[in-house]
Amino acid sequence: MKIDIWSDVICPFCTIGKRKLELALAQTGINADIEWHSFELNPHAPPSYGMPLPGVLHTLYGMDEDYALGVLAHEEAAARAVGLEFRWRDAKPGNTFDAHRLLHLGKSVGLGGVVKDRFLRAYFSEGQEIGNPAVLRVLAQEAGLEAAAIDEVLASDLYADAVRADERRAAELGIRGVPYFLIDGQMAIAGAQDVTEFVRVLQARQNADARGATCDSSGCALS
Repeated sequence: MKIDIWSDVICPFCTIGKRKLELALAQTGINADIEWHSFELNPHAPPSYGMPLPGVLHTLYGMDEDYALGVLAHEEAAARAVGLEFRWRDAKPGNTFDAHRLLHLGKSVGLGGVVKDRFLRAYFSEGQEIGNPAVLRVLAQEAGLEAAAIDEVLASDLYADAVRADERRAAELGIRGVPYFLIDGQMAIAGAQDVTEFVRVLQARQNADARGATCDSSGCALS
C-alpha cells in the first residue's frame, strides 16, 4: 500500500494525523510505503516571527488572545491524547521552505521519514527555531544527512522545484488544508481524523485490492 501525505512541519494536526495513521497501521497490521510531500501553511512567512505563538495567530488570522489560547490548548490536548507533546509556549514558527527542501534531500537518500520525524520533534517538543538554517543544519545531520549535502542545499535553490511540484500537485488535487493522506492514489483522508476512520479507510482499500475493486475518495466498488 502506498500512502502519499501532504503536510507542513509546523502544523499541529499534521503531526497528530501522522501519529493516528501510525496507530491505525499498527492496529491493522498493514505495511505501507509512505511518501511525504511539501505543503507550506504560509509561504510568505519570515524566518522567525519574533513573538510567542498566540501573537502569531493574532497577526496571521486576527484571533484575539483568549481565542488563540483556546485553540492552542485544544491542539495541545489533541496531541497529548495520542501520546505526543506540543509545547506551544516554546514553539518558534517561521518559514518552512528550507525545511521542505531538506526533506526532499532526505527523501532522495531514503531518509525522508527520519528527517520528517526530527523536524517535527524539534518544533513541537523542543522549541527549536525551524526557520533558522543553522538550526536546520544541525537537525538534518542528527537525522543522518551528510553535512556537505545539507550545506549544498542551504546555499542554493536545490529541491526548490520539488517543493513547488508538490504544492502544484496539491492544488490539482484540491487540497486546501493539511494533513492530507492519499492512499494508493484512490482514497483520501483529509485532516487528523479519528484512528477508527483511518482503520476503516485502510481496510477498505486493502479489501478492495483483494476483491478487485476500484476505489475513489468516497469509497470502493467492485469492478
